[in-house]
Amino acid sequence: MKKICSLFLLFSLIVTSLFAANNAQNYDTISLYFHGTVMADAFTSSLSLPSKEDNANREGIAVKVGLDAFKNEDLGAKFGLTADFAFDIPFRSVGDEVSYGKRPYLGLSSGLIFRSRPWDYIDISLGVKGVISTLDYESINLGLTIEPQADIYFDDYIYLKVSLSYGSDFVRFPFRGEYFLERSNLPSHFTLGVGCGYAFGGYSK
Repeated sequence: MKKICSLFLLFSLIVTSLFAANNAQNYDTISLYFHGTVMADAFTSSLSLPSKEDNANREGIAVKVGLDAFKNEDLGAKFGLTADFAFDIPFRSVGDEVSYGKRPYLGLSSGLIFRSRPWDYIDISLGVKGVISTLDYESINLGLTIEPQADIYFDDYIYLKVSLSYGSDFVRFPFRGEYFLERSNLPSHFTLGVGCGYAFGGYSK
């Protein structure tokens, strides 16, 4: 399992690096958006458990850093690649039969992003990403997340980022135990984030 996780991480980094490096010296044909975000987030099992009294919930504060990459953005709307890493510290975790614990969350995600500019100095985007994460360091979870965002530019390069996201895990691979994979009691993940970023390229201008 550790080999699978390492290969997934390596593949995500290679794909993102190759995409960003392609024609990287010519910023007229590639745009890079580096951003950091502080988020309030919540995990809940209420969508996967039928009984409310058995629900597990966890809330925390997270920090996320990411990179979006687009090519030939002069069309005004473009698909690109996105990747980010999130680190969450919980301040509340409750649950009886199911618990998400109080260890820091680690999550790596990558996928596709669609960006458009309906108004001057305001971008809107929608990211759809696959996520590999852990809550307890005793298992690896795989999931999907969708994230609408708005970027408001202070100048040609620096922007304010506001984002919402919803994600859900669909399988867990425990490091130990009777089963190779589990599909029950998996969390859904909600976040609200505010941060800033720096844009490299022609599209931000």
